[in-house]
Amino acid sequence: MDRGFASLQRIQELKEERHRFFVLRLKNNIRLEMQENGLFKVGKKEIAVEVRVVAFCDLERKGEYRLATNLPSEGELAVSNAEIGEIYRQRWQIELLWKFLKMHLKLERIITKNVNGITIQIYASLIAYLLLMLVEIPREFGSFALDKLRYLLAFMKQERSFVHWFGRLAFLS
Repeated sequence: MDRGFASLQRIQELKEERHRFFVLRLKNNIRLEMQENGLFKVGKKEIAVEVRVVAFCDLERKGEYRLATNLPSEGELAVSNAEIGEIYRQRWQIELLWKFLKMHLKLERIITKNVNGITIQIYASLIAYLLLMLVEIPREFGSFALDKLRYLLAFMKQERSFVHWFGRLAFLS
């Protein structure tokens, strides 16, 4: 879960379900109260959730990250603090991919909720992006993917059909 969407109520619901685990980054200003069992109460007194909190320091950015989880620290399914940090790091890579898809591929809206449809939309965006990277346009129009897309759209409007447009584009050199 992203910390912007993780309400204490949602965390409590996940804790109550069996075999549903979460790892999320806590906001820096959230209230923590240590319990006798080693867990922390997170949140205000009237709305508080008991979770395991793992803290990490990022030496490069000089920041501290606190992660809340319900993954067990003991027993057969024990997950170490380092593994929790790695889980969060991997999840953050997914966030960076979505940022790339939204910013560079303009994949701002998913047009379906079907997993197959979402997969096709992502692949189509990636293929379009790779094709744009292969296309060469005159330097005065720019070098970014968006510049290339604008150039191609303007170029397409000059032709009668896609066959004529592609014929001219393919032999531009």
